[in-house]
Amino acid sequence: MRDLTAIVLAAGAGKRLGRGLGDRPKALLEVGGESLIARLIRQLRAAEVEHIVVVIGYRGEDARRALAAQGGIALLDNPDYRRGAILSLWAARDFLDRPVLVMDADVFAPDAMIARLVDSRRENCFLLDGRVAPGGEEQMLMVEGGRVLDIARRPRGRFELLGESVGFLKLSAAAAETLCRLLAARLERGDLDIEHEEVYPELLAQVEVGFERVDDLDWTEIDFPADLERARDLAGRGGGA
Repeated sequence: MRDLTAIVLAAGAGKRLGRGLGDRPKALLEVGGESLIARLIRQLRAAEVEHIVVVIGYRGEDARRALAAQGGIALLDNPDYRRGAILSLWAARDFLDRPVLVMDADVFAPDAMIARLVDSRRENCFLLDGRVAPGGEEQMLMVEGGRVLDIARRPRGRFELLGESVGFLKLSAAAAETLCRLLAARLERGDLDIEHEEVYPELLAQVEVGFERVDDLDWTEIDFPADLERARDLAGRGGGA
């Protein structure tokens, strides 16, 4: 599983950040003197993940210029970035035939979190933070018997453990191929305005997916100005290392 391909979804405009973002793609937001996407690429390489695919959309040329110096990065365009994030993942469908990491670019996390996912003995794996209570915004994982049974913004069904998904998912080649088929089926039905996570419950019904807990690590998904302030505070305290 060390021979992973990271698919980084970085097409979003980040409208909910308002003035804090400026006229830039969300993935180019700088925290601690480094853009979110550059940070994630550095962390992946430190974890020995060399195959990296980045899906861009909003102000794609800006992203291309910013990533030109990285080298060895495959860039894919999602021209329909204003619609659901399912289309960003679908843009990378040619890579869903091998072990992958599916990753949101707007997560500010420590190096140890990336390493924990990559090094997990589970070939299909979420990162779960059990400290977070559902507030309607978070993608919550519902777990029973060590297996993730469901993911949704509101808890539902049976579960013995509940926690927030960090926004990173590791899949084996077989599981990635299953996900690709499920994405294709949803798009064929016209589901162009949904998040990619909305397909995951169907995946979880067919594939056993485990998890690694990250309750001991400080991180934040950056959606709102308060999230950006938290990320910058973590960076200032060295919490992102």
